[in-house]
Amino acid sequence: MKISMIGAGNISGTLGSKWAAQGHEVVFGVREPQAEKVQALLAQSGHGATAVPLSESVLRAEVVVFAVPGRVMGEVVGQLEAQLNGKLLIDTTNKVGQMPLHSLDVLRRAAPDSLLFRAFSTLGWENFANPEINSVQTDLFYCGDEGAGQTAVHDLITAIGLRPIYLGDLEQADYLDALTQLWFILALKQGRGRHLALKMLTD
Repeated sequence: MKISMIGAGNISGTLGSKWAAQGHEVVFGVREPQAEKVQALLAQSGHGATAVPLSESVLRAEVVVFAVPGRVMGEVVGQLEAQLNGKLLIDTTNKVGQMPLHSLDVLRRAAPDSLLFRAFSTLGWENFANPEINSVQTDLFYCGDEGAGQTAVHDLITAIGLRPIYLGDLEQADYLDALTQLWFILALKQGRGRHLALKMLTD
C-alpha cells in the first residue's frame, strides 16, 4: 500500500516506520526533507520510506495520514486540497484546548469524495511503539466511513500491533474524542504516564 505520512513527529515516525518495515511504500511529507531529524527518521524506517516536500507527498498515495499539530491542519490541508479527493484520509490530529479535537470538517470540505477516518488519536505514540501493557494487547478505538476503507484502516491498525475497535461512522467522532480527553486526564493530569490505554472487555 502507498501511504503518505503528513508530518515527521513521534506519531508519524512511529506509524510510518512500522508500516515501512512491513513492506508498505511510505512517503513522509515534510517542509525540509533534508533536515537532520527527517534523515534520522528515514534511517530508522529502512528502505521502504522516503521524504519529499509537502506539496509532492500525496501525489501517488492511496492512504494519507495526517499527523501534525491540530492547530496547523487548516493550513496543511489547504496546501494539499487539490490532491486529496478520492483517497483514504486518516485524521490522527488533536486540537489541544479546542473543541472539537478533530479536523474532520476541514478534510471533508477539502475532499468531499474521500474516504475519511479518525484513528490513532486516543493514545500517545508510546502505545504505538509498544502496543502491549503487561503482556495485554492495547485497543485502538476508531471511526469513519463504512464500506471499502474500513478494511484497510482495520488492517493498518492491526499491523501496528493494536486491536482495532470500530465505533461506527463519523457521527461517533465526538465520542472518540471524549476517550482522548479521558486519556489526557489519566496519563498527563493525574501523572499515570503516557504508556496507558483503555481496554474493552466483553463476556
